[in-house]
Amino acid sequence: MKVYENSFDSNEWFVIVSLVLFIFLIWITPKIFSFIEGTAHFVYGFFIGMFYDHTISVPPWDFYDVNDNSGYQFIDFLSYLMYGPYSYFFIYLYAKLNIKGYMTVVYLLIWLGISLLIEWIAIKVGIFHYEKGFKMFWSAPIYMSAQILQIIYYHLIKMNESKSN
Repeated sequence: MKVYENSFDSNEWFVIVSLVLFIFLIWITPKIFSFIEGTAHFVYGFFIGMFYDHTISVPPWDFYDVNDNSGYQFIDFLSYLMYGPYSYFFIYLYAKLNIKGYMTVVYLLIWLGISLLIEWIAIKVGIFHYEKGFKMFWSAPIYMSAQILQIIYYHLIKMNESKSN
């Protein structure tokens, strides 16, 4: 097991502050989703973050480690939970701004930039430790596919709601 640090410092604070701040923002923003739909988008982010991290950060690929060491810790779970609010706000703004047509591509590119910026910050504070030549830009197709799938998921929910009514 690789150990990157043994102290409670910037990576743990980034995860905790991000999680608390963004959950608070979810709490105070006007609700445009039902509780169940909002929770589904939050859980989507948590699930997709954990899925991709546990796909490419474990053997045989093992492209990076998360947080203080290569083992699994409670703060790792919290860092996966941190994806929930980002996912929620991604679809919240998509719905609130009523994004359609070619603007969807623009919106996706803006969020790709936001995602890469957040990943860059996460690298700087010690959340991600790349190995085997992994580069941050390799995350771009992962972010794009996750975001496109979430938009499809959102539209499937809306289609199902309109059929129910």
